[in-house]
Amino acid sequence: MNHFIDVIFISHRRNRTFGLKLPVWFMFALAATIALMTIATAVLFLRHTGDTIARVSLMRAEQENRGLIARLEACYGILENTKNGFEDYVAQDNRERTYWQMAHIHPDVWSMGIGGISSVFSVTNISKNTNRLLGDVYESLAILKSRCQLRKKSLDEINGQIDKKFELWSHIPSIDPIPGKAVGSDFGYRVDPITKGIRMHEGVDLGAATGTPIYASADGIVVYNGWNLGYGLVVDIDHGYGFLSRYAHCNSILVKLGEVVKRGQVIATVGATGRVTCSHLHYEVHVSGVKVNPEYYIDLTDYIVD
Repeated sequence: MNHFIDVIFISHRRNRTFGLKLPVWFMFALAATIALMTIATAVLFLRHTGDTIARVSLMRAEQENRGLIARLEACYGILENTKNGFEDYVAQDNRERTYWQMAHIHPDVWSMGIGGISSVFSVTNISKNTNRLLGDVYESLAILKSRCQLRKKSLDEINGQIDKKFELWSHIPSIDPIPGKAVGSDFGYRVDPITKGIRMHEGVDLGAATGTPIYASADGIVVYNGWNLGYGLVVDIDHGYGFLSRYAHCNSILVKLGEVVKRGQVIATVGATGRVTCSHLHYEVHVSGVKVNPEYYIDLTDYIVD
């Protein structure tokens, strides 16, 4: 049995009505069709909107990617310039090592050759070109880091050498024990002022008034202080490394036996004790037990006492 639905249309403009008698199945079919069309339209709209959003997102991602690649290339350029400029530090390192009598670091060590580092940092979800650029950046960073570490290690070695040299220098007799005083008698054979015969003079005589301060010419330990025959009152300082300095004819001694003294420290005063004709300092330098010319180890025109 068929069921019908009456559909009445009213026209206000013409002031009339008319109706239709439609089967129920037709109405259901019409409603289903309208619903399907509505759903299809919504799906198409959403899909189009999604595609639009995806295109916008893709364009934005591409712009960001281009910007990141540009920055990455700029970073790589800076790293390369820095890496190439490191040659100045290598040259400086060589100069410092030459000055302190140290062997240079071999150029092959400075080159920091690193193979296959690009594949280690390879990323699967980016382009081959970007992967290559990333690998180059990582390689430059690794080389620069290694060179900086090598330079730091070299500086530590140089500083250690400087400390050793300074330690040695501080123990080598090298300042005038009476700054500014002229040498009255040189090292070597001379006419003895007392006997008038030819004798070896094993030091230098520095003329000065009694009581003038006498300075230690280097760091060391007092190994003798007291009377020593013709030397009169004497101070002997052992500086280590085979060096010993002697200060004779003193008027007074201001340091004790075994005392550690520093370069430039006042250790005694000038006098005329022992075998002398006037007040002065007789100064000797011994190297491994051999008396040498003190003028080889001091600048007698230097007025600076450190």
